[in-house]
Amino acid sequence: MIRVGRIPYLNCEPFYHALDHPTVLDLPPRAMGEAARRGEIDAAPLSVVDGWALAEAFGPLPFGIAVRRAARSVLLFSRRPLARLDGAAIAVTPETSTSVLLLRVLLALRYGVAPRAWVGPEEEADARLLIGDGALQARGRLEATYPHRIDLALEWHAWTGLPFVFARWVVRRGCPPEEVQTLAQALGAAIDRGLAALGEIGTKRRDLGLTSEEVAEYLRGFAYRLGPDEEKAEAEFRRCLEKLEA
Repeated sequence: MIRVGRIPYLNCEPFYHALDHPTVLDLPPRAMGEAARRGEIDAAPLSVVDGWALAEAFGPLPFGIAVRRAARSVLLFSRRPLARLDGAAIAVTPETSTSVLLLRVLLALRYGVAPRAWVGPEEEADARLLIGDGALQARGRLEATYPHRIDLALEWHAWTGLPFVFARWVVRRGCPPEEVQTLAQALGAAIDRGLAALGEIGTKRRDLGLTSEEVAEYLRGFAYRLGPDEEKAEAEFRRCLEKLEA
């Protein structure tokens, strides 16, 4: 049986809430990519940059985590606007693979600024990058110190006019084709059932301090089936990374 990894963020609940397939590991995005490299999973929603790096070993499925505009949970909490972060120290959550690269692209290519240092989450910083449930929970707590709450996906859309793809489901090449097809069908059905059960998901995830209505509104902001627009967005992000690293 295909070993499926689970990212335990609220925005992934529509995949797993009613998925008719067991999962073997619960890990945040960066750790999930590392588990894929070590051969510990066969399928999961990998951060797009991890999926690209592992393309020889894993093939893509047409499902993932994308937003047309705001993500609401990929946030930079900052003392200053993005355009004024030249020479700043930026603290980064260790959970991220893709979001920190999106931030680097926006700073360098959109605003032409260069931070002085990238530091760990416990260090003093001019701005803090948080993702997933941690970002949702930090919104009220950090804003007294960091008055600028910057949604990176919204910044990307304002700059490019494109959606942003944070993760894409991939499956290990060499898995039996019939099992891959079964998993893909199960994921498609799970997304439909999950999006029809947002109230149940909201009740289950009361640990985040959000109302059921807030959970539903948040999850409706994501695209879980990826099509041509998302492929175009991935290609543009990859082009930006190549330019950044040139």
